[in-house]
Amino acid sequence: MYLLDTDVVIWVLRGKKDIVEKVSSLKTESELALSVITIAEVYQNIFPSELTETEDYLQQHVLFDVDAKIAKIAGLYWQQYAKRLKNLSLTDCLIAGTVSVNNLTLVSLNTKHFPMSDIKVINLLR
Repeated sequence: MYLLDTDVVIWVLRGKKDIVEKVSSLKTESELALSVITIAEVYQNIFPSELTETEDYLQQHVLFDVDAKIAKIAGLYWQQYAKRLKNLSLTDCLIAGTVSVNNLTLVSLNTKHFPMSDIKVINLLR
């Protein structure tokens, strides 16, 4: 199962053709999922005119909540990587923790935010 990072979802919603095509291709291979963290980040970044389309799109995916196990792993990722990666956010660590705990593959446009060696990451820009 693929977990879509927030940047991927935003560009799909905005209709970026190459990203839409790549995500559609992934969907033929496996289910697509989202973290509840991505849900929050998407709503933070959409325009009011995109609300209905956004809600429709988000409802099409399997959703993963954050639990204590994911939170613990996210905190440990933060301890391990935050000092050397200045742009690492706790939300990135929570998404990575979701990938780790649920044995998912993360699909992102910015793999620099996910240096964790124990998770699988696909960069759609490559």
